[in-house]
Amino acid sequence: MKHALVALVLAASSAVIAPVAQADEGLKWMTGCWRTADKSYKEIWSKPEAGFLFGYALTYDEAGAVSFFEQSRIDGGAPAVFNAYPGGFGPSEFTEVSRAKNTVTFENGKHDYPQRIVYTRKGSRMSATISLLNGARAVTWEFRRC
Repeated sequence: MKHALVALVLAASSAVIAPVAQADEGLKWMTGCWRTADKSYKEIWSKPEAGFLFGYALTYDEAGAVSFFEQSRIDGGAPAVFNAYPGGFGPSEFTEVSRAKNTVTFENGKHDYPQRIVYTRKGSRMSATISLLNGARAVTWEFRRC
């Protein structure tokens, strides 16, 4: 009986436990509420948790009503994956192709538009730029904290 108990304890202690996804702390500089100066667009990003950053974006018309929304999720990892759900549909996946301090670039050359998404943080401001892979049709949003 004693040997059976020891064997059970050893088996339980050596069982493989699935790793818990870790938050992508390298992108925590994106977290918070970000808005354009004219208040026509804002993005909100959660703190990294369980390997993910969750976000959403709202576009406002001239009367201040929401005219468009997008949900987003960044799956942490090497590389991270940006999942866009424009209007709630998707995902459209963009894979991280580069990262440096306070900047990250995601790409998907098979997507119609955009094919590249770049986030950059400079002090208390952040920008997001979308474009084709060659940089054409670039659109940039300059954000301040909400």
